[in-house]
Amino acid sequence: MAELRRLLMVEERLRGAADALPLTADERHYLRRVLRLRPGDDFAVVDGLGHLWTAQLLDGEHLSLHQPLTHPLETAEAPSPRLGLAVVGVRRGMDDVMRMACELGIDCIQPLISEWRTTQAEDRPERWQTILTEAVEQCERLWRPELRPTLHVDDWWTSPGATSAKALATTRQLSLMDVSTWLEQQRPGPVDGAQPPEVWIAIGPEAGWTPSEQDRAFSEGWSPVQMGSTILRTSTAAVAAATLMTQWRSTVCEAKTTAC
Repeated sequence: MAELRRLLMVEERLRGAADALPLTADERHYLRRVLRLRPGDDFAVVDGLGHLWTAQLLDGEHLSLHQPLTHPLETAEAPSPRLGLAVVGVRRGMDDVMRMACELGIDCIQPLISEWRTTQAEDRPERWQTILTEAVEQCERLWRPELRPTLHVDDWWTSPGATSAKALATTRQLSLMDVSTWLEQQRPGPVDGAQPPEVWIAIGPEAGWTPSEQDRAFSEGWSPVQMGSTILRTSTAAVAAATLMTQWRSTVCEAKTTAC
């Protein structure tokens, strides 16, 4: 399937799939102008929920699935544990955070507002959804990340739940546990094999978290971690955290497979 370019179509649109499913203007532009497909060419369709079908471009205005909607060619279970990245908005760089977090394998992205967030911080959910769609198509993952509405940190600390593993990235506190060591502590136990259903890392603004924000987070079960000996920009820290989380999950999955 690697040679077939992909188009993401939401589940609601695919439910109406018949012999000829009409394409939207954006989909027509993407298939014909960006991918340069011609009538009769094949491509892949994904729903962002773990399913893939092959399809054919009919007349440039419609597509036809090769498999029944109820019997996709490929199906993938949702990754586990679920990885979440919470990021306080920045003036520039959130587009790159969205794209790279998706490409790296993050499952849920939570934009945040904090007291020291820059007043010019971006908050463009429609654009970010488009970026995530394009990233899913480009990187060939079957599950589209969930983009949550922007929240203030005061309304966020309790959202992940008590059973989730939660780390708060801080700066200028080098005595703290580094994030890689913290992630290793989230591996399934040797006896009961328990692991958190979700693993979250929260990245603060360029100016850092306020003392009251940190105190509130710690009281709600967030663990303070440090990202290294240098001070990272918010967007850099977010991508670094995403990389470490997805690498950690891949080793956990490999360990499970070997144990079986």
